[in-house]
Amino acid sequence: MNLRIILKHLEKIVPARLVVKNIKGGATATGTRVAYDAPKDGYTLLFFHQAFMGTAAQGILGRKFADMTPVARAGSIDIMYAAAKEAPFNNLPELIDYAKANPDAVRVGVFLRAHSHMVALKVMDALGVKLNMINIPGGGGPIRAALVGHQIDIGITTVSDAQKYLESGDIKPLFVFRSVDVPGLEDLPTAAEAGVPQISDVGSVTNYFWAHREVPEEIRTYWADKIEQVMADPELQAELGQRIIDLRFARGIELQAEVDSQYANTVAVVEKFGLATDTNE
Repeated sequence: MNLRIILKHLEKIVPARLVVKNIKGGATATGTRVAYDAPKDGYTLLFFHQAFMGTAAQGILGRKFADMTPVARAGSIDIMYAAAKEAPFNNLPELIDYAKANPDAVRVGVFLRAHSHMVALKVMDALGVKLNMINIPGGGGPIRAALVGHQIDIGITTVSDAQKYLESGDIKPLFVFRSVDVPGLEDLPTAAEAGVPQISDVGSVTNYFWAHREVPEEIRTYWADKIEQVMADPELQAELGQRIIDLRFARGIELQAEVDSQYANTVAVVEKFGLATDTNE
């Protein structure tokens, strides 16, 4: 939905019809390979968040991460951890105590090999506890449904999508990774406030546009220029701002440094937990 909003406004300044192709499969790897293998003419861009880094670092793609170049950062969505209302803990300190007393008893919903799995491993490592990873394919919606049905005890969710469940009491907030400016949710404890500042930088799902490195630089620059222009459009900001809090744009050296740092962190998690499937990186 975020991409569709961006493209709707982008079409006002780009003389072409822009089409979204959602391609599922392979823990998000199938669609990513399509972008890698498309003609290197600039007519195909990849729009994807950090899950791309995870599948690349694990070797699932069968492609080199460095062959795809970030073109633009197009905002990010804050994420948080919530608990089922029946869970035997009500905040992060209680979760840590319970998990230490009951190793593997706390069920955390993840999409195995995808971004939620990488985040859960980072959190588990930072908390010094052992969590039971429960595979829930499909991302945030299925994970929230599993929380409401108490098929899992904790799970990751975007703050905006969790809001109505938090207000109704169907799920309980544990912590956000960084402070958020959401009406009614400003008092949610951050990771730092809850005593685990080392995971504060995990806290978002960031939208990136990517192009293959063989796409000519002038074409990549063209798209970066257009995306920068549209991200500054007040109409887009008003519409997209209803879904995501952080609308910051980035390109060039700043963007590359951000991506390099996030990818290095992802590689470290993959190596620590033995998730690599080959050595194509």
